[in-house]
Amino acid sequence: MNFLDKIFKSKEESCSIILTITSPHGFHLRPIASFVNETKKYRQTITLIYKDQRVDAQSINAILGLTLGEGERFELSVVGEKPQETLYALANFFESLMDAEIKPPPTFKNESLETLNPSLYENSGLKGSIIAEGIVVAPLYQATIKIENQSNNLTFKEALQKSIQELERLHTTEQETPNASIYLAHKTLLEDKEIQKLTTLEEFSSYIKEHIQSLQASSFDARRADYLDIQKLILSQLGQHSVLILPETPSILFADDLLPSEVATLAKSAIVGVILKKSSLLSHSAILLKSFGIPSIIIRDSLVANEMSILDASLGLLIANPSTEDIHRANKRVLQHQEILQNADSKRFDTTQTKEGKEIRILANVTDFKSAKEAKEQGADGIGLLRSEFLFQTKEPTLEEQTKAYRNIFKLFDRVTIRTLDIGGDKELPYVKMAKESNPFLGIRGVRLFDSHPELIQTQIKAILKASKGKAINIMFPMVSTPKEFKDAKALTLRIAQKYKLKVDNVKFGIMIEVPSVIFQIDAFNPLVDFYSVGTNDLTQYLFAIERTHPTLHADPLSDVLFDVLELLYTKSTKPISICGEIASIPQASQRLLQIGFSSLSITPTQIPLIKETIRKG
Repeated sequence: MNFLDKIFKSKEESCSIILTITSPHGFHLRPIASFVNETKKYRQTITLIYKDQRVDAQSINAILGLTLGEGERFELSVVGEKPQETLYALANFFESLMDAEIKPPPTFKNESLETLNPSLYENSGLKGSIIAEGIVVAPLYQATIKIENQSNNLTFKEALQKSIQELERLHTTEQETPNASIYLAHKTLLEDKEIQKLTTLEEFSSYIKEHIQSLQASSFDARRADYLDIQKLILSQLGQHSVLILPETPSILFADDLLPSEVATLAKSAIVGVILKKSSLLSHSAILLKSFGIPSIIIRDSLVANEMSILDASLGLLIANPSTEDIHRANKRVLQHQEILQNADSKRFDTTQTKEGKEIRILANVTDFKSAKEAKEQGADGIGLLRSEFLFQTKEPTLEEQTKAYRNIFKLFDRVTIRTLDIGGDKELPYVKMAKESNPFLGIRGVRLFDSHPELIQTQIKAILKASKGKAINIMFPMVSTPKEFKDAKALTLRIAQKYKLKVDNVKFGIMIEVPSVIFQIDAFNPLVDFYSVGTNDLTQYLFAIERTHPTLHADPLSDVLFDVLELLYTKSTKPISICGEIASIPQASQRLLQIGFSSLSITPTQIPLIKETIRKG
């Protein structure tokens, strides 16, 4: 999650903001292209400033040249009429890009099946870096490229225009595929002002060579493939076609690297796994391999074609010439893995019980109607956390808009837990003026908005109560640190209900436990609240004094200290208590939570079927 931590306004026509790259892939081509396309909607002068470099925010190549990695910050400046409105819109758009980064499909992990001990096999094999998990058994096949020349009379400018048109067509026709965004990114790359100035193939080739050389020996070396891909497309329009030759039988492809366009062809081929030698986990090809769910790893060693091999990407292993016993073990694990995935999906609507017969409620963390609907389709037993601040990212909603949005979500489930606005820290809304704070994670956020922004909160509470119309809901107050804060927040809610004659007998009131002070006041909270939900994301950062968006410092999400705290909370609580942090989406963690005694977990919707099956399997 991105956060906007410094806002500057030097004069009426100019303002800027500090943004942080939170994607593990850095600010790479796809989000840059989307960002550049968004900036083109505005007429002001928009500049991206990094260290001593100032670049046009509407130039994709200029931004790529900054090689911005995870954790790095840049300043976004807008000069012109009403700059603050544009700045806020772009800042929130950037934040959505960081949140929407391509993630790998969910995978099942269970120590009894996916042991992390490579000695599972007789042959030790070669160890590599995991791109996308999975297990396949097939012969190795070396990638080969065939060049086919067909002369035509196109000029470079004509080839450039045809390439842009082709990318636009591919983007339109393949909207539902992971590579659609890559086509759009490459189209934006070719539309860049610098490339549009070029007139000959020689100039274009020199331009590509210069940019590739600038990326070599840097952490963004893998981005060279994107420039090679657009060069390949231009050449193909001029009659020089590069074709990746693929086998007709199931095989494990190995290559130095793959172009994004080449990865897109693998999903429809007989390739069952991929091994790359000179790529990186940050490459566009690696991101696409994850999104397609193709088992793949990076190995620096040289390989030999036609060798029957086991690619155990879940362990980051390649075992060439495996023994009969190793093949038997691998095939068994493949079947077990497939069976678990199929069972998980087919039983996603079933109740979840442990082997001991204890029923576990698997709820969903959602942000809007779309994600709530997805949660319903994935088999969620309810909504354990509705992050209401994400419903209205760009403009302040009216009472009617909020009421309608909440009501649509409430209709999907028997009971929904909605968290009141939790902005501040790493979440900003453009229409909410927040005082500049040197450490926003320890400042005005969560329940503290009841005092700093009372009108905003009162409108939201009124909308929630109107939307419920007798439907069972939980109202949860975030960042509560003292019993008084909870009592004041609940009292305000009751006054609003009384003022507008709204019912509250269908409402339960609780808190998110994320501030360490609550740990020592549970006895005082027990008589006051109806329920607790532990927000492990913030609780972890406050326990270890490590900001969860920090670029280099990271707290262990599976620390024994955290589980000791959770066990203490569970033991001392006399009211229903659940987990709604991301820790509950980790299979190993969910098992520990169940051992403590938790029977309600709220997780990412896509993880629901597998977590349910993990619990059933024990």
